Amino acid sequence: MLLFCGSLWAQSETKSDSLATEIRYGIRLGIDISKPIRMLIDSDYQGLELVGDYRLSRNLFVAAELGNETKKIDRDAVDFETSGTYLKLGIDYNVYDNWAGMDNLIVVGFRYGFSQHSQTLQGYSLLNNDQYWQEDNRVVLTTPIKSEGLDGHWIELQLGIKAELFRNLYMGISLQMHRLLSDKDPENFENLFIPGFNKVLTNNPYGAGLNYTISYQLPIYKK
Repeated sequence: MLLFCGSLWAQSETKSDSLATEIRYGIRLGIDISKPIRMLIDSDYQGLELVGDYRLSRNLFVAAELGNETKKIDRDAVDFETSGTYLKLGIDYNVYDNWAGMDNLIVVGFRYGFSQHSQTLQGYSLLNNDQYWQEDNRVVLTTPIKSEGLDGHWIELQLGIKAELFRNLYMGISLQMHRLLSDKDPENFENLFIPGFNKVLTNNPYGAGLNYTISYQLPIYKK
């Protein structure tokens, strides 16, 4: 990232090249490698995300992410597991003006996200305003309560970079800022985690995420 930012500064000190350059058009496919890394350090998480985009013009791309996540959360108040798939569709715009022969990107993107998931409640704690006796209010369900057919809808702003390490091979990182539009809650409970959206806070529709991708472009033609 430091080298990439350094090249941006160096470019600002250089006159633009007047020679025509070829732009490669094609499908770029990859994977979010942050999720397998997270699985190694968090035994309560499983996830996989595939990413892709297609160049429409010199700086405009149509983009998508398809993924699956399972997250188990066991806190003092509640013990549950959420599992499901998600799809995010949108566009990316490259604001970086490359040198001749380079294909790096500084991306501003917009997504619409949709999730289908289920939730299994394992246990919870009863609210007790009088804690004088310090009794155990934990309820462990002998038969877990599973709620299916849940969903979530959100919009997302992405800011990131993609650097071409070798010909057609890219590594990227992006910050995602979410805004939840709507979600279907389980009966007598809430969605505290939505696949693709991440943690859901009560009375707060906003969230954030981060992905770290490696991808390969399948060139179709040059222009």
